[in-house]
Amino acid sequence: MNRRISILTALSLALALGAPPLFAETKGYKIVRPDGTVEFSDQPAPGAQEITLPKAQGYEAPPPPPPAPAVEPTTPPGPPYSLLAIAAPEPDQTLHNGETQVNVSVQVMPALRPGHRLVILLDGSEAAGGAGTGYTLSNVERGSHVLVAEVRDGRGKVLISSAPVTFHMRQHSILFPKPPAPTPPAP
Repeated sequence: MNRRISILTALSLALALGAPPLFAETKGYKIVRPDGTVEFSDQPAPGAQEITLPKAQGYEAPPPPPPAPAVEPTTPPGPPYSLLAIAAPEPDQTLHNGETQVNVSVQVMPALRPGHRLVILLDGSEAAGGAGTGYTLSNVERGSHVLVAEVRDGRGKVLISSAPVTFHMRQHSILFPKPPAPTPPAP
């Protein structure tokens, strides 16, 4: 029994290592031992009878079909966006806001399609985004800034961009406080 297991193990190992299988040979040898047991081998031995083996039946798989081309998701039917503009703040507007907030309003025509989103860029970096047309930007530092609005599809591809709008944020410095309001003269 152990010999059979070791032969099966050797055959499995030979197949796993890529060796040609023994049954692929067309010649074999039958050996009858003095005790009457019969063995088959691919090696000749004294008193062995040569036998012709049928060729092993094989199967060659057909080549796999070529991969299907990637299908780009189609945009829903409808007209392209005809308008994308920043309505507020207005170009070259100076904002006097002690809380460093800027309210941004965008016009888009036609309305955003499903899967598209509006992105607001402040000085080239994404500052807000979503499906709405009104946003509040917080912590905007004093100075001049540029706003751009973009409509992007579900993969992030820019479909349309607005014209840039420059605005100015004015904040009073703690080094130069606002002068006090004049007091009315006494009667």
